[in-house]
Amino acid sequence: MIPKTLPRLNQTLERLQLVFPRAAFDTVLSNPLAAAAVNAMLYVGSIVPADGPLPQDANWTRPSMCLWLSDPVYARTDAASRQAWRTAALGGKRRVEKLEATWGITFRPRYSDNTRETLRDETFPAWAKHGAVRMRPGVKTTSSQGRWALSDAFADLFDPGLGDEVLVERIEAWRERHMTPGARLKALTALQRDQRSHAVTVRLPDGLERKLEPGEASQILKGVIEMWVPSRLRDPVVLTISEPGQKLYVGDSALIERLEIAIDVGRLLPDALVVDIGVAAPVFWIVEIVATDGPVDEDRKQALLRWARAQRIPEGRCQFLTAFSSRNAGPARRRLKDLAAGTFAWFADEPTRELAWYELER
Repeated sequence: MIPKTLPRLNQTLERLQLVFPRAAFDTVLSNPLAAAAVNAMLYVGSIVPADGPLPQDANWTRPSMCLWLSDPVYARTDAASRQAWRTAALGGKRRVEKLEATWGITFRPRYSDNTRETLRDETFPAWAKHGAVRMRPGVKTTSSQGRWALSDAFADLFDPGLGDEVLVERIEAWRERHMTPGARLKALTALQRDQRSHAVTVRLPDGLERKLEPGEASQILKGVIEMWVPSRLRDPVVLTISEPGQKLYVGDSALIERLEIAIDVGRLLPDALVVDIGVAAPVFWIVEIVATDGPVDEDRKQALLRWARAQRIPEGRCQFLTAFSSRNAGPARRRLKDLAAGTFAWFADEPTRELAWYELER
């Protein structure tokens, strides 16, 4: 079982630290040496079923092989090269050196041989305890034969084609099946603490604070709420903030009732809804944050107006703001030309200015 596509070393390291957060587990499970071991085992196809009988033709890895695999060799992803390198590595360092010479590669191991004890005595046994690897029965610890292989369920977590959301789901499913309840709790608690430590805190006009998910979009929204809103509006109230995953923050439920609007989370939601109650007829500002895409263009404006009508917000009291990080940022350079008429734009790096795009009266 040899995967066709291989992850980059830093990608493997990042994923190991998602599976085994350093705040909860020994660092030998997720350090750079461990990442190099995962990549080496993926490279030579040392992958076996997570459960059940072990196949007779399985490829097994010994710790030294994980130390010898270099970047130039790892870049040779064709099946013949990978098989040739595995065969040579099982025969010893000299054979690896000779093979790589035929490829025009100078043999430069990633780690020295005395590092193998860390893999042999710490990393692999700890992984085995959590179901990440399986050990070949009947092979002594000091044997030159390969005796370790990744479980297929664990190896699947390093597929470079997995998107962020799918990856998180896969990791959670893997923990659910292979980790003890105590280990799962340790992992989840560590990740939650890490997320909280990196969260973006925004201070609302009423002085209360709200934590947003880490990321550029939250940083832009923080600027809108803390800088643009108090400068632009007379008496602002943040009614809602929406985030990925259908997370909705409702700022003032009583005011929402008094204004006779109904926020329906089943419909399209703007990134933020802010109302200026300091004017005779309250004005509702519908805010969209553009970290990658999604400005208030004509189609988006019409969709948001339909959303506003469904919430019983009068169309004539709606204003629109698209917020970018900078005029020089890629999303702004691409999408400023698409802004809908009658809308405004704001840039986090120029907080005292605002761009208006409207039809000239005749």
